[in-house]
Amino acid sequence: MGRLPSLQNVLNATLKTVLRFPLETITAILGTILAIILNEKEYNDPDNELYRKALMSCSLCLVLFLSVSLFFLASKKNTILRFITSFVFGGLIVLFVFNFHEYITEIEIQQFLVLNIALHLLVSFAGFLPRTYNQDEFWEFNKQLFLRILTAGLYSIVLYSGLALAILAVDKLFTVEFYDHIYFHIFFVIAGVFNTIFFLSGVPETNNSQAPLVLNYPKGLKNFTQYVLLPLISLYLVILICYEAKILVTLSLPVGWVSYLVLVFAIFGILSFLLVHPIATETGNLWMRTFNRWFYFLLIPLLALLFWAILYRINLYGFTHERYYVLLLSIWLSIVVAYFLIQKNPKIKFIPISMCLAGLFSIAGPQSANSISKYSQLSRFETYMQNPDHKKLTFEQEQDLSSIVSFLESNYGIEVMVPYAKTKLEALLKKEKTPSDSAIMKALGYEYKSPYDKKDSKNDDFYYYYYDNDQNMIENIRGYDMAFNMSSYDKNFECKDCIKIDNKNYSVSSKVENYGFKLQINQDIVPLEISAFVNKNPEFENYDYNSNKRITQVTETPKYKILITYLSANGKIKNNKKILNSYTIKVLVKIKN
Repeated sequence: MGRLPSLQNVLNATLKTVLRFPLETITAILGTILAIILNEKEYNDPDNELYRKALMSCSLCLVLFLSVSLFFLASKKNTILRFITSFVFGGLIVLFVFNFHEYITEIEIQQFLVLNIALHLLVSFAGFLPRTYNQDEFWEFNKQLFLRILTAGLYSIVLYSGLALAILAVDKLFTVEFYDHIYFHIFFVIAGVFNTIFFLSGVPETNNSQAPLVLNYPKGLKNFTQYVLLPLISLYLVILICYEAKILVTLSLPVGWVSYLVLVFAIFGILSFLLVHPIATETGNLWMRTFNRWFYFLLIPLLALLFWAILYRINLYGFTHERYYVLLLSIWLSIVVAYFLIQKNPKIKFIPISMCLAGLFSIAGPQSANSISKYSQLSRFETYMQNPDHKKLTFEQEQDLSSIVSFLESNYGIEVMVPYAKTKLEALLKKEKTPSDSAIMKALGYEYKSPYDKKDSKNDDFYYYYYDNDQNMIENIRGYDMAFNMSSYDKNFECKDCIKIDNKNYSVSSKVENYGFKLQINQDIVPLEISAFVNKNPEFENYDYNSNKRITQVTETPKYKILITYLSANGKIKNNKKILNSYTIKVLVKIKN
């Protein structure tokens, strides 16, 4: 009987949480149901994208509804107005997600992630917008929120592990057959419903006079920050300043990835700054006081290095989504540094608010990462298309144009390039609906160069791959009697009495020779001269990883006509001679009467 009150307390706490956050609870349950349905669907089910977008919408709406709830609960305004606001903004999010392509692209996944981060940042300050700001209360609220996330995650992991092991034990000990996806479904229920409600039950109130937020700084957090995090940040600082000094002495350009290193240092430094902020000015914390006083001053030369590195690459290669966000974060860091250096009493809520706005700024509109990157690369593409008299490009320029074509085609489709090379690309689209990057470059009058190609690689290697080999194509092979694939990896291939044609059995075997294959059909031997053909054919001279050009070879004897289609071929070039390393061919055999 002693356990009943505890169970009753759990039920009461759960009911209180559901009544406090009803929309959040409904959204979490709906998202869990969608995840289970999606898990049940076949991989190629046409409805998968619909359920996936609905699930993405639920995950975004859950965080948005929490932010709206915190704002209205703090302002103590009408509940109906809170629900109306949630539905309006939630509807906008659903429209945003369902406006994604039928098959969600990498750019759209990036937009989803950035919006998710922005909405999570909104949760950190939404409850402090309608009331007088208190620095200690703001810090305590976010500390409790962060610890609640960790606690909910720990409880969920332990609960799932226990239930999964219990099911496994029953299955093995009593030979009880469970549903195939039961482990996934339990995971979805715990992660989607239990974890969410447990977390929501611990979200502190930001405007409750009976239970005010009181600053409580954990000693463990102080030790972790003082003896682990700050020394690591200082080590990174020393490395970056030494590197900056090296640049000034040698007058060399910064390497590309230094931008990411500076950003990582700055973001972790700001996190450390926020963690120590409540006790940084105390007399006994000299190390923290020094860090708190000099951190933003020390960021200034690193910001100069950051801008130098990213603006140099943008000047050379234009905007991409990654460069856009590096530049955006650089500008955001500069604003944060200026704010904390100029303001006498800076508010730490400025950090999440400004970062949230920067994230929202980058998602949609003409100033977004998608728009800026698209028009930047289109502008560079147009410059190449205005090449006077179709002047021959250098290897580097051809490689640069290839990267532009790949970026535009993979993210926006070939259609965006058509207005800048209308005649050439329209002719290509009449032949192929989805041409490869190599085919687009060839239609433009250039050769495709991958980012991994080296200037002299053409004299060393060749590689050909017929990409239609990956398609589920139905071919018309009328006029031929048998078809099979052969590869140089299979040294000996043999099929005895494998096919019957006109009441006659045929055996087929092959052996790899220096010249190619020695094909034997019954007692007849047909040499397939692969090596000589590859050497004579210029189509094999390039790095053509995704060629849409079908290369065929015909071999005839008095009894047989053989059509060879090359699926792949690669090797080395020495003294202007191609030496095959490996190859795969498709063979069609016609038996002559």
